[in-house]
Amino acid sequence: MRERTAWILGGIAAALPIAGLLVWLNLDGDSGSVEIPFLPESPAAPSHPRLQVLDEPGRWESESSASNAVVTNRNTCHLDARWGLNGHCLFLEEKVFSPSGAITYEFAVKHYNAEINMYHYTVVQDDGYVRGFVGNWKVGAGRLEWESVYLPGAPEDVVQRMNEMQLAPGKRETRVEITRAGQLEGSAITQAARKGSAPTELPAVPATPELARLGRGGVWNESETSTLNGESETIRMTGRARWTPGGRALLYEGVITGQEEDQYFMWIKTYDRESGVYRFIHFHTDGPVDHFEGKWEEASKTITWRSIQPPGEYLIRETFVSTSHRNWHVEAYDDKGQRYYSADGESRLKE
Repeated sequence: MRERTAWILGGIAAALPIAGLLVWLNLDGDSGSVEIPFLPESPAAPSHPRLQVLDEPGRWESESSASNAVVTNRNTCHLDARWGLNGHCLFLEEKVFSPSGAITYEFAVKHYNAEINMYHYTVVQDDGYVRGFVGNWKVGAGRLEWESVYLPGAPEDVVQRMNEMQLAPGKRETRVEITRAGQLEGSAITQAARKGSAPTELPAVPATPELARLGRGGVWNESETSTLNGESETIRMTGRARWTPGGRALLYEGVITGQEEDQYFMWIKTYDRESGVYRFIHFHTDGPVDHFEGKWEEASKTITWRSIQPPGEYLIRETFVSTSHRNWHVEAYDDKGQRYYSADGESRLKE
C-alpha cells in the first residue's frame, strides 16, 4: 500500500498539504513574451457558457480543516483562478500556508469533456502526485459533484468525493469525503471568498534538478509526422511553456497551425518525488485526459512514457537533446497489442 496521505486527505485547497522544499524565484532567464496567434496569454472569458459554473476568475482566500481518526489539520490558502488555453480550461494556482509556517503549492485544471458530458478536475500536488476527478453540475442546487477516477498507487477501494457549493456571489464551500470499502477514512471542509482580481503571476523556475530536465519556459515551434493505416501526415504546432508557481510542474499550451479550424492541446509534466517517477498529463481540448508515467534514462537523456489511463495504449520515448531542444517517438497499440499508429516529432525553443 502507498504510504502517503495523498489519497487519504488530499482535498480542495490541499486539505492536508505535504510539506516540501520551497523554491520561489522571480526570474527564469527564458525568452521574453511572444504573442502566439489564436492563443492569448490571458483569455478574458471561457470558450463556452457551460464553463461559467466553475470558479470565478480572481484571487480567492480560504480556510480549510481536514480530519481523520487521529488528526485534524488546518490551513489557509491563496488561490488565483484564471482562464487558459484560449478559454477552454480554468487554471487554479494555489499557495497553501500551514500553521507551522510551511508553504506548499498546488496547480489544478478544470475543463469540460464533451465526449462524456462531464467536467474534469485534475490536481498536481506539491510533491508531484496527480489526482483526477470527473463531475456533474447539479442544476438548481448550485453545486458541482466530483468523484475520483485517477488516484495512482491508492488501493482500488478508495474513493474521494467532493461537493463544491456556490453559497453566494464570491462565496464557495467545498466538502470532501474519502472512503475505503465504503467506510469513511477522512473528511475536509473549505470556506473560500473571492477578494478581487488575480495578481499578475511571477515567473518561476523548476524546483528540483529532476524537474529542470523537462525543459524551459518560452515559446516552442514543433512538428510531428505520423503514420496511420499506411498514410503519412505532417503537422506543425506552436506552444507556450511556463513553470507553475513554485516550480512544481511544467505547463504547455499549444495550437496546431495551418488547419482549417484552430485545434488546441495542452499538457503538464511533473516529477513525483515520493514514487520517483515522472508524470505526464495530456489534455484533449473539450475531451478526455490521458495520464502517463515515465522513467528517466540518464545515458540517453530520455524518458519512456507509458500510458496508465487509458492503460497500455500509448508508448512514448522523449529525448531531451538540451533544455531548448527535444524530440519524441510515439506508438499506439490496440487491445490485441498490435501497433496501429506511430509518429515522430521535434520541438525547439524560439530563442
